[in-house]
Amino acid sequence: MMEYFASTRSGIAATIHDVLGAYGETYGAVSADLGVDAANRLADFASRGKMLRGSLVRLGYELITRHEAAEPDATAIRLAGAAMELFQSGLLVHDDIMDRDRVRRGYPTLHVGYESTLESGGYDDPPHYGEALGICAGDLAYFAAFQLLAELPTSAARAVRATLIAARELCVVGIAQMQDVVNGAVRRDSANPFRDAPTDPSEEDILKLYRYKTGRYTFSLPLALGCALASGGDAERLTLEQAGEDLGVLFQLKDDELGLFADEAALGKPVGADIREDKKTIFRHRLMSRADGQTKARLATIFGRHDAGSAEAEFVRGELERLGIRAELTAMMRSRAEAALARMKPLLDQAPVGTAQAFSQLVAYSLERTS
Repeated sequence: MMEYFASTRSGIAATIHDVLGAYGETYGAVSADLGVDAANRLADFASRGKMLRGSLVRLGYELITRHEAAEPDATAIRLAGAAMELFQSGLLVHDDIMDRDRVRRGYPTLHVGYESTLESGGYDDPPHYGEALGICAGDLAYFAAFQLLAELPTSAARAVRATLIAARELCVVGIAQMQDVVNGAVRRDSANPFRDAPTDPSEEDILKLYRYKTGRYTFSLPLALGCALASGGDAERLTLEQAGEDLGVLFQLKDDELGLFADEAALGKPVGADIREDKKTIFRHRLMSRADGQTKARLATIFGRHDAGSAEAEFVRGELERLGIRAELTAMMRSRAEAALARMKPLLDQAPVGTAQAFSQLVAYSLERTS
């Protein structure tokens, strides 16, 4: 990835290993079998990511202060970045269980790793108990992240503000994730048991989900954490959060596209999972809205079929291309990118050259990434 983010990534990765190494001693006092082992598994899992969210904490700080951080703020930024990556790890661990994914970033998912460990010891029902251990490890990642924020080497006011911002956004992500799960459980004969409303989400509903499940969490939250550590004002934070929402919707649309069209080796997990789980993406929504009767009937037998394979995925891709839906959503992504840059222009005009370039490169990366 871009040099700015690559250089920040290495510091965050080292911080994650250092922090979890220290926290693991406490965990190990509780369980010699599981404590240090869980800390090590989480550190390895978190360190395999791009660490985009963690790096955005630094970017948010520099956009507000207009300079690179000196100590002790530099350490606080790395620790807050590590907390963001632990939040992300917890969400991914749980997401893999919910989505029945067994591969993440080219490696077995965390719960599958536990499954294999239990199986090697001859334990009962490794798949079930592996998932249970994965859920516990995901929880541990959240709690460790909040401990990190509470211990930041900065003023108490900044640490509290950063912790409150993170707590608020993580709660919102939790509700959005619940909505995503329910959307995936909808079938043709389902009736909404929660309120008097259709079960299939509208495009507006899907965009709202993207905003809260991905946009604010992936971009708005880490940028806002950086702003908090820089003692930025509410107006500056709001600008960062709104630009983050634009980038987040773009990022989720790209995720949806990659989940259908990416090279599997580059993606690091099987392509077509959204089809098998019947994720209510905008790609699916527009496809089901526009397909003719015969095609729609066939699509209805594909989405939500857990054994749907390459032939089914190829059929879905072909229809998305034929109906022009992929091209339309590519244009929507570009529009979101332009909106984010426009919102950020006043801050970018006053930011250090490297910081401004990093934001622009992030926008370009979000449009062009292949994994």
